[in-house]
Amino acid sequence: MSAWLDHGRRARLRGIVLLAACSPTLSFAGGPVHGARAAAMGTAFVGLADDASAFAHNPAGLALLGPERQIYGGATLVMPATDFRNPSGLEESTEFLAFAPPHLYYLPKASHADWRFGLGVFAPFGVGGRKWSSNGLTRYASTESLIGTLAVNPTLAGRLAPGLLAGFGLDLMLVKSLSRLRTDQSLLGAGDGMVKIKGSGAGLGYNFGLLYAPAEEWSLGAAYRSKIRVRLKGNLHLRNLAPPLQPLFGGAAFNSDMSSPLTFPDILSFGVAYKGWRNITLTVDAEQIRWSSFRSQKLNLEREVPPVATDSTTPLRWRNIWTLRAGVELRLSGTTALRAGYAYVPSPVPERTLSPAAPDGTMHHFSIGAGRKLRDGLALDVFYTVGLAGKRNVENAILSGSYRNTNHYAGISIAQAF
Repeated sequence: MSAWLDHGRRARLRGIVLLAACSPTLSFAGGPVHGARAAAMGTAFVGLADDASAFAHNPAGLALLGPERQIYGGATLVMPATDFRNPSGLEESTEFLAFAPPHLYYLPKASHADWRFGLGVFAPFGVGGRKWSSNGLTRYASTESLIGTLAVNPTLAGRLAPGLLAGFGLDLMLVKSLSRLRTDQSLLGAGDGMVKIKGSGAGLGYNFGLLYAPAEEWSLGAAYRSKIRVRLKGNLHLRNLAPPLQPLFGGAAFNSDMSSPLTFPDILSFGVAYKGWRNITLTVDAEQIRWSSFRSQKLNLEREVPPVATDSTTPLRWRNIWTLRAGVELRLSGTTALRAGYAYVPSPVPERTLSPAAPDGTMHHFSIGAGRKLRDGLALDVFYTVGLAGKRNVENAILSGSYRNTNHYAGISIAQAF
């Protein structure tokens, strides 16, 4: 029995890692889900920020917009996929999933020529996850891991001096997560047990940005988005417990309220834009995402069953990363524009804590898109991005093997000024 409990404890820790790894993966943090125009330019938008998606990229840019009432909204279809191969050569792929994080930005008519106030609603760390076969190779590490974030962002932007703009906003972020996996009970002569962890929470942060145009052709931007601390509250569900364990848990099923604190990372961004050459705009960004806030993950249970189900802390040891992005926009006429971009996004997840719930590898995002003004005050933007990662070989205590990720994004935004 003690040997099984040691094994069970490892499985339990995997469940905790799963909950932590359900937090936003690199594909979504700073990913192309906040507006189709910026996304088509590789999300290199901090130094340009001249449409309403500036709420998400650099709030100072809102002061560039005209005095009319403005609405900019849409959604991005996100389709992640991962292939796994274990050391024995057996292979498995995630099931098809599609998510559609929205974005909606609203600016009322300006009452002052140099100041703009508005409200943004968007998914700062995206909506997504992965689902594996419930009977497959990964089932004891993860069968399902889903995460959803949504922020409400009231923002004020204004002109501090000729050529110098600033913006400040508050972020109320809502989070939901769902994790599932199985536990191996074969040593007790029973089939797999099932674990489900479901939680939700909210946290408050802030963001600010600066935009400086030393000349008509050039603009420089910087933006900062603070950490947001969220306490997820929800339930831990265990099912199909082996008969020898049922006296401990009071039956074949067990439920407990749980809580788990998460600190979403702060983000520091810099960008430059040049728009003085033959109707072409060029943008370049560098962004640091401080994933070291994910150093460990705690799981607190209201009902403990020692030694199998107890409060625990699991090391994660995620690392800070720098992403690099570049974009181009070619204005063919007064009504049509073509766009393209590239983003380099390294993984913050070290080999020792990488799991099927968050099998991140270094991603290369390639984007294309277009925009068209349909009539006075109305415009349409569309884009497509493919994210490619090479094979990442992992040897750890969670699940060794190789992982390969591919992400597809397709989005639309509609702008209306009136």
